[in-house]
Amino acid sequence: MARDILKSNNSLVFIGQKPAFTTGIGVNSQSSACMSAVQSVAVGFSQPRQKSKQIGSKGLAINDITRSPDVDLAIDYYYTPTMLNENMLGLINDQTGTAKSPFFSGYTNEDQNFFIANHPNQGVDMIQNNDLAFQSSMGNVSEVISIGNAFLTNYSLGFSIGSLPVVSTTYKCSNINIQIASSSEYQVPAINLNSGNNNNVGEIQLTEASISGFGDYTAVNRLNPPLCSPTKVSSTLQNLQIGGAPISGDAHLQSFSFNIPINRVDLFGLGSDYPYGRKVQYPLTSSVNIEFLVSGLATGEISNLITAESGYDFDVGIVDTGNDFTHTFSFSDLRLESSAYQMNVNDQMTYSLSFSHEITN
Repeated sequence: MARDILKSNNSLVFIGQKPAFTTGIGVNSQSSACMSAVQSVAVGFSQPRQKSKQIGSKGLAINDITRSPDVDLAIDYYYTPTMLNENMLGLINDQTGTAKSPFFSGYTNEDQNFFIANHPNQGVDMIQNNDLAFQSSMGNVSEVISIGNAFLTNYSLGFSIGSLPVVSTTYKCSNINIQIASSSEYQVPAINLNSGNNNNVGEIQLTEASISGFGDYTAVNRLNPPLCSPTKVSSTLQNLQIGGAPISGDAHLQSFSFNIPINRVDLFGLGSDYPYGRKVQYPLTSSVNIEFLVSGLATGEISNLITAESGYDFDVGIVDTGNDFTHTFSFSDLRLESSAYQMNVNDQMTYSLSFSHEITN
């Protein structure tokens, strides 16, 4: 059947290898992979203009485009302890062939491409039976929205009682390329940031995109990844030096989240409409937020922070619903930023804490 309107079952999100600009044709499973458990994707741009009046006129004398706009991309997906998407984003290092390396280890700050492939048949799902059958449907894919030179600008992950954990990511990119083709080969949307053009840019075959895991998790199917229940989260926390509600041991943890903003400086040069780099400004300061139900109080006072402030080490372990895959987020030398108690009528007292965490890579 023809397509009257594009729906989510008709689309699939792919992520490309690093770096973004390549020549030739990427046909192996390492050139791209399906993103797992994507819940939403948004892409757009705002065009910067140089506007100026002149003496003798009420209208604008100049209303010109001065450089290519930055493209904003946002992708949310369900978190999986196998870290499938994080591996493709370069947030874990699998050079040793293991999927259990520390988070954010070996981040190389390389750009990459994303692809939103759309099927022309409204009645066809892009994922069929959680196996390679989806590739046969892509032989008729006629539309691909390609986003080039994507640099990660924010990563956040939140756990809370009663809901599956969700990862939110944002990116700053250099190009959008919308292609309509009858073959399975599509032009890579990347700009050669060194030369400021896409001369001799390569192509990619999305039908060859990987649907399997990596390292220890090669048997995992990206189209049906193991997810994490909020009941499968365990924490190892340290009580605060200021006293108050205990947060180690049998604390009634209600939510846990962390956010890593990746601050960047865009590097421009004469003769190019595009930045030749988006440098990360280290150190990165991430935030860690925790909320508990209060069961009791311990003695202490905030004046201890002024005389001799302590840092805190937290470990949060996650196990998938089948108890087969695990991952642990470890935070060292956390610094307390805020502490707050709250209790409403006919409700329980909650204790909210916010910490900062320095990442130097």
